[in-house]
Amino acid sequence: MTPLELHRNRLARNMAPEAEVLLSLIAEYGPVTIMQVMDLAQQEQLASPATVHKYLKHVRDAELVIELNDEKDHRVKNLDVSKKGIRYLQSLV
Repeated sequence: MTPLELHRNRLARNMAPEAEVLLSLIAEYGPVTIMQVMDLAQQEQLASPATVHKYLKHVRDAELVIELNDEKDHRVKNLDVSKKGIRYLQSLV
């Protein structure tokens, strides 16, 4: 296992509860844009937009979500749960 893979696995194991909630929101509503994730987090009164952005970075760095280009607008990135993210969510149950 490479050092980068070890780092990503450590990130996934040490996931903050807020990051786990974001991952579950993406799994439930995905694929969604980053702005939609922010709106969903606001509705759940999870955290401020800056905090949500921070936890999204953690989830992305751990490769628990994947970015998909929007077919109509290539500037828009949609987030969806990766296979690794699905396994992580299943391990929480």
